[in-house]
Amino acid sequence: MERVRRPCWWQSVGDSQCDAITLLFDRGRWLSSRRDDHDRCCANNLKETEYRLRSEHLGNERAIWIREFEEPPVNLAVFLDAEFYRDRVVATEIIDSLHAEGRIGRTLFAFVSHESVASRWRECECHPPFARFIDDEFFPWIESLHPSVRMAQERVIVGLSYTGLAAAYVAMMAPQRFTRVIAQSGSFWWNDCWLAGRVAAEGAKTKAEFYLDVGKRESQENVRHKEDVLQEVSQIEGVRRFRDALQVHGCNPKYVEFDGGHDFACWRLTLPGALKWALPAEV
Repeated sequence: MERVRRPCWWQSVGDSQCDAITLLFDRGRWLSSRRDDHDRCCANNLKETEYRLRSEHLGNERAIWIREFEEPPVNLAVFLDAEFYRDRVVATEIIDSLHAEGRIGRTLFAFVSHESVASRWRECECHPPFARFIDDEFFPWIESLHPSVRMAQERVIVGLSYTGLAAAYVAMMAPQRFTRVIAQSGSFWWNDCWLAGRVAAEGAKTKAEFYLDVGKRESQENVRHKEDVLQEVSQIEGVRRFRDALQVHGCNPKYVEFDGGHDFACWRLTLPGALKWALPAEV
């Protein structure tokens, strides 16, 4: 286990503490990264294009932003929660910096929108149609656009909080698709740690390697996120249970505890290390 000591604090509202995701949703500040220019050039010879992808499995349509190098990529990284990763974690700036320093390999980056607040709540709760969307619809679509993805050395799925849970679940439901999973403060508390229990009983059923991080201050229990979503187990306890379940079956995840809470600033600090682990620089 690797511990990162960095001060990232819980945000407070009145007399109660709320996680960063809930604060944005409660205030109606769902941020969209849609830009007027459909196709634009980014730093470090990266080109970014925005697409729309319709899902029959989910019955909705969402934006997907693709960032690519001029040369064919050797890896693929799929970010769930595109809006949060792009606008709050500033993942695109982190990627540009790591690429400029030669600290990650050439990678095709796909940022998948969570479509809406309601869709995020529904689709991230170990939702089989969402796994089928990634497996049956997203992958054939991106492979048609970028055939080199079929030969990618590393295929990584990335998520935070609720989409951290979804990333792990999708990797298990579509084991042939991903080689590595990054779950930042994953909500493994969901449904009394159901996913950890399933892994403990049946194994992960995937050869993917896992990166898990969580803040030592993510210790709140019995958090009412909305009327029908009660978090009885703390975030840190849920992540630890999932880590332990993986270890029972010989899967030893890279595990990081940082000195902070459920906060975009913390995920911004731990993401570079996670990406360097998942997308090693070419020799």
